[in-house]
Amino acid sequence: MIARHLPKPLRTAAKRLVMSIPLLRRQLLPSTDYRMLAGLEEARAMQAQSDGWLMAQTVARQERAYAQLLADMHAGDVRLDLDIAAQAIAATGLSNPSLLEIGCGSGYYAEVLDGLVPGGVRYTGLDYSPAMIARAKARYPAFSYETGDATRLRHPDAAFDIVFNGVSLMHILDYAAAIREAARVAAGYCIFHTVPVFVDAQPTTFLRKYAYGSPVVEIVFAEDEFAKLCGEAGLTLLRQWDCLPYDLLAQTGHRTTTKSFLFAVGRS
Repeated sequence: MIARHLPKPLRTAAKRLVMSIPLLRRQLLPSTDYRMLAGLEEARAMQAQSDGWLMAQTVARQERAYAQLLADMHAGDVRLDLDIAAQAIAATGLSNPSLLEIGCGSGYYAEVLDGLVPGGVRYTGLDYSPAMIARAKARYPAFSYETGDATRLRHPDAAFDIVFNGVSLMHILDYAAAIREAARVAAGYCIFHTVPVFVDAQPTTFLRKYAYGSPVVEIVFAEDEFAKLCGEAGLTLLRQWDCLPYDLLAQTGHRTTTKSFLFAVGRS
């Protein structure tokens, strides 16, 4: 992160320097160095070779990246995606719902939802990375956290009022199974938050990028395929929001953005 207190000319010069040096930009920027992959098999091979989200240094860098964002939120300057997450939960009409976050990372959404959702939520966070869960438990001991697989959840059917997939579906190669499992354990609603999608009709695409210094796989979805999978899982779209700008035109050759989706379970 480039220090925001620096004068603008110095910030601009520092950013140019960071961007010119691969090691620096990979360690300091949340996302960089994208490369399109040939398809699912190459994505699987790349993921198998990378520790990615399992590394303690990735956890520490993610936590640092969100520190200022959380401080701004508490000061009343709420970034769009955090506000939309709270809006999506409020749109369910539930008071103090039980909520499972899939792919909770270092746990920062527990703080976000506690701060922005009136009445709060009864929060449980799940991540496949033991390093992420260890940090979440240490930072937010008042909330529940567990290590688990989004495609094979250990929870029974309809275990939570809301299942919230907060910026993790894009990193799950078997995303169809993750959608089905989210629908299975949700009693009322599923929220898929900040999902990268193509603006025009393009097939779902796999990329490699560096996230917080570690190589990971990222998925940009064909919105019609995503909608079809959600429908097959028994989900009905209630509302969607345009979320953070995220244009990977230079990397994919096509315009992209992010959207957040609120689905009801078992309604038509």
